[in-house]
Amino acid sequence: MASDAAEKQQRVLPLFEYCALPTKTKFGLRVERDPKLRGLGILGRGQLFSTFHHDHLVEANKLAEVLLGAETFDEFVDLCHQARDFVNEALYVYAVSVAILHREDCRGVSLPPIQEVFPDKFFPVETIYKAFKVANSHPDKEIIVDKEATGNILDPEYNLAYYREDVGINAHHWHWHLVYPSTWDAAVTGKHKDRKGEIFYYMHQQMCARYDCERLSNGLARMIPFHNFHEKLEGYSAHLSSFINGLPYASRPSGMQLHDIHGTGVQDLERWRERILDAINLGSVTDTDGRETILDETHGIDILGDIIESSHESKNPEYYGSLHNWGHVLMANVLDPDGRYQNNPGVMDDSATALRDPIFYRWHRFIDDMFNEYKKKLSAYNSDDVSPKGLFEIFNYLPLTKQSSKLKLLYCKIPVYKNFHCYNKNFLLIKCYPILCVPYIYIYYLIVHF
Repeated sequence: MASDAAEKQQRVLPLFEYCALPTKTKFGLRVERDPKLRGLGILGRGQLFSTFHHDHLVEANKLAEVLLGAETFDEFVDLCHQARDFVNEALYVYAVSVAILHREDCRGVSLPPIQEVFPDKFFPVETIYKAFKVANSHPDKEIIVDKEATGNILDPEYNLAYYREDVGINAHHWHWHLVYPSTWDAAVTGKHKDRKGEIFYYMHQQMCARYDCERLSNGLARMIPFHNFHEKLEGYSAHLSSFINGLPYASRPSGMQLHDIHGTGVQDLERWRERILDAINLGSVTDTDGRETILDETHGIDILGDIIESSHESKNPEYYGSLHNWGHVLMANVLDPDGRYQNNPGVMDDSATALRDPIFYRWHRFIDDMFNEYKKKLSAYNSDDVSPKGLFEIFNYLPLTKQSSKLKLLYCKIPVYKNFHCYNKNFLLIKCYPILCVPYIYIYYLIVHF
């Protein structure tokens, strides 16, 4: 089994090599395309693929479903080779990655790091240019090239550049959206993404919480949530340039505002926000058939997450729109909203680059605040909610620093799904502290050991 996975790994890696270059001569495949690939290639090669743009995601999802539907691994690889010749470069990488992560016969196969497939999404153009120069001058040496700065101390936000532009956190965001694609259709793929909407909220909320911690540790105030679709935005320049078309990612001069783009306008975002808030205040959402779905404590936040993102699971995408995704796209196109200058969008257009921009965190704090409006409607926890039913197994003892002469105080972390068995009668449970931690609730107990 291990050798089979290793063989598949060797066949998968070439699918991601030199993705910005033509590949027909390299693979020597037949000219005819499989009929399953008919209708693809709408987003042209050389254009930037957006993981938030509806039309881009529809095409990417179609390719991913074709690849997931391949009956054998050989057919899957063959379809990948054919698609690579004419499908948009980044769209191809996205769809193939989604398929590999979810195909049963690709278990044990790892994706290459996205920063190695598209280094232009992670490293400033100055750094890449310097690396090219050094590589040409010293082709036989291994040389480390320091990353170039993208700002200076004149911008207070530059103090957080080390975090926002970190390769790992941006790669994680890209990978999360591969694992939880917004267009995922369980009816087609046969795989249900449990609590996908809730996890969308949780993951991004944790990112914002960490970013606020980083701000406080650098002497900056917590971020101000985005709240006005007509406010003037802070500026940002990523210093990234695309290998695919050679153009830089658009900068955003300070003081610019959101403008309508083709297919969606600022008023659409405002309308969707009001409709979602109305649903929260009413305690229910309306589906496409006019039926009401209650936003209860068990499933409410999951339903809201699907609506706000919005994903394929949204109860009514036509009515509630796609607030989160189109917000990303409008912010990315603030410099050239109607495309008259043929610029690349800004980094907010792509999940692999969006975290670099300070506006990402303000936008997601705005999204979080909508979830918080829903949580305010929930009743307070009572003793039954936070008290475990029955007894639980004690493990992971962490001694406290303060100890009395007679008692030894210990903390232990206990997952609520464990059954309790007391191995030592000298332990006495005296108090518990509930802490929410996806995917389980953990309880911290204060233990007295005689």
